[in-house]
Amino acid sequence: MECRLDLLEFDVAGTAGWYSSIVGVLAGFALLAILIPLDHEAARDDERSADTVVIMTCAFFSLLLLSFSYAILAGRVGDTERGQAVHEQLLLGVAVGLSSLLLMFALNTLLATYGANRRAFLPARRIIVVATSLIGPAVVIAVQFSNALDIERVRIGSDPTVACGLGGLPNGVWINLAITTAGLIAVVVTALLRRRIPRNSRAASRIAVAVLLYTTLVVVWTSIGAPLLPPEVLTNAVFEHVALAITALAAVGVAITSWSGR
Repeated sequence: MECRLDLLEFDVAGTAGWYSSIVGVLAGFALLAILIPLDHEAARDDERSADTVVIMTCAFFSLLLLSFSYAILAGRVGDTERGQAVHEQLLLGVAVGLSSLLLMFALNTLLATYGANRRAFLPARRIIVVATSLIGPAVVIAVQFSNALDIERVRIGSDPTVACGLGGLPNGVWINLAITTAGLIAVVVTALLRRRIPRNSRAASRIAVAVLLYTTLVVVWTSIGAPLLPPEVLTNAVFEHVALAITALAAVGVAITSWSGR
């Protein structure tokens, strides 16, 4: 059966250049936001001001690393580097998604420190919570599914023996679709059970440190480990499914963190 993925074309290097520019701009916003608490007397909670600085600092360094990484990824234009390019795209995708959500986390904690105008900021904070606990995690999972499709397409191009079954799609795509669907359902279920999630105002700063650590590990891996491995290892189906599953778990974790700091 003819594989429908053969009809898909995607320029990873070209898109990576735009990602590098956008992420660089976001890093600039994060650096500027770090300075906001310096000229603000926390009328309600000094700990929240400290959390805001921690989250913004982690977001800044994470986005800065991603800007350099995407700039390097934009240079992988040869066919021989296509396997590493889609490998990096999948790993960097979750990092840029979560790092962007950190900016929203920090904004939420920052608005909570304004005691006099706290009530005026409540509607905006509710929107931020929905964005970081429902919309954002769902988008991160969906984009990662799209990135996984590029790995599937590269693998099919390098191995013509890969069979395409139901709907003209490889079995790997259906496995990815099942993982993605499960992740999206988990995000929705988390929203439905949000009142049972205990409040923890410090959870956002902890997840920020975790995101920075993940970004650092990915940058080190794609700079040192990945270039030394053959393309067939980098586009392995097991890696693809595990990476997508980890993305779904991370998105659900972010959703829980957002609801706990509501």
